[in-house]
Amino acid sequence: MPVTWTGLQEFKNALHNLPAELTGEASNIVIEAAKSAERDTKAAYPQGPTGNLRRGVTTTVEAIGHGGVSARVKSNAFHANLFENGYRGKKPGGTGPKEQRVVPDSQKMIPIAIRARRQMYVKLIDMVQRHGLVVSQS
Repeated sequence: MPVTWTGLQEFKNALHNLPAELTGEASNIVIEAAKSAERDTKAAYPQGPTGNLRRGVTTTVEAIGHGGVSARVKSNAFHANLFENGYRGKKPGGTGPKEQRVVPDSQKMIPIAIRARRQMYVKLIDMVQRHGLVVSQS
């Protein structure tokens, strides 16, 4: 079921203007979401002969204004793009025509990250509502 978010930019702006006492809690939520996406991606990626695909998944956390944080999950493995987007290769045994190899979404980083981001937004909304801010749905 597709999700439509109206007012996402306004919500992000409100998060940037949180009182100082809430930024720590919000930062923890953001970092946990990123670490969750990293863990889930590493668990979903196949081990492979070298383990480079899993080992290449990292999280970078950066400080932003007023004590907040920004977190980015990235796959640094050389072949991550091929894994995520599929590739063409010979059939096993090296004979026959090339075939398209497609990886299921359950093993891809982007769908995992999207789920983690949605869960993060839900937790952030809950946090601001617990502190008396009003979040409405339109």
